[in-house]
Amino acid sequence: MALSNMAVFNSFMYDSATETIKQQVDIFNSATRGAISLTSGQNVGDYDFDTMFKQISGLVGNRDAYGSGALTPVDLEKLQRASVKVAGQTKLVRYEPQQFDWIDRNAEEAGVAFGVQVAQGMMQYMLNSALAAAGAAVSGVAALNHDGTAAVATLGSLNTGASKFGDRAGDIVAWVMHSKSLHDIYGNALTNSERLFDFGGVRVIQDGFGRPLIMTDSPALFLVDGGGGGIDWYYQLGVVAGGILLEDNQTYRAYADQDIAQENVQNTMKAEFDFNLGLKGYTWDTTNGGKSPDDATIATQTNWDQTATDVKDTALVRITTL
Repeated sequence: MALSNMAVFNSFMYDSATETIKQQVDIFNSATRGAISLTSGQNVGDYDFDTMFKQISGLVGNRDAYGSGALTPVDLEKLQRASVKVAGQTKLVRYEPQQFDWIDRNAEEAGVAFGVQVAQGMMQYMLNSALAAAGAAVSGVAALNHDGTAAVATLGSLNTGASKFGDRAGDIVAWVMHSKSLHDIYGNALTNSERLFDFGGVRVIQDGFGRPLIMTDSPALFLVDGGGGGIDWYYQLGVVAGGILLEDNQTYRAYADQDIAQENVQNTMKAEFDFNLGLKGYTWDTTNGGKSPDDATIATQTNWDQTATDVKDTALVRITTL
């Protein structure tokens, strides 16, 4: 295989990866109703900062029309929020160019196949990172957690979880859960005379309030032996619009190398990328969490600090069930 063919191979690897990602982003944003927002960004450095005005507690109240005296001023404050840049890569993949000649196949086919796998893997990794961060952040806010570990997930447990937002429960636009939780809910709904479910779409259905139930077997959505004695726990996350932000920084690069010191020439390839991860109502702790975090650091509760004064202005609620 000539070196010029390798250039074609790399080109196809790149194009198929980026095109597939663009397609999946559109589908995913639509399916989650914007709860988990995948966008394109060009963030520079380790973090991306923005600010918001802090809510003034008791801002409006009674005034005595016959009173007098000076008022005590309160300061208008701003809060700083940070999203963190996360770096990702593929494994180092090796192949022998002569293998394609041997079976009379075009190396472009392998390039496209590899590119599609990279795109799917990137999407999966970004989603798993986002869910790990969201679950970690909300785990430290007692007011946003519902302990339903006495039973499996049901419509009732979802409703109880949504009630944590009180009169803002309508802000929750989607549920994200493990396949076991979804099938537990659907199994219970089979006997529901109100027929709340339209099972036309297997992977995405809705609760009684029109919120889609997104199924993904992310490691962040279950805890092995969480209840002890071999009892696993499962998490259902009720996410608000724009609650979880993923920004692809458009830094995807594919690399290839050739080793001619082998009996059969070997080529190796890998890809690298990075993205920014942020949560509504929380900021990445740049001191504790640091830069370029690994998976364990992303999933550490103390690395996500609540900035929103009211929990109803944060990203999500969490329900824990069997």
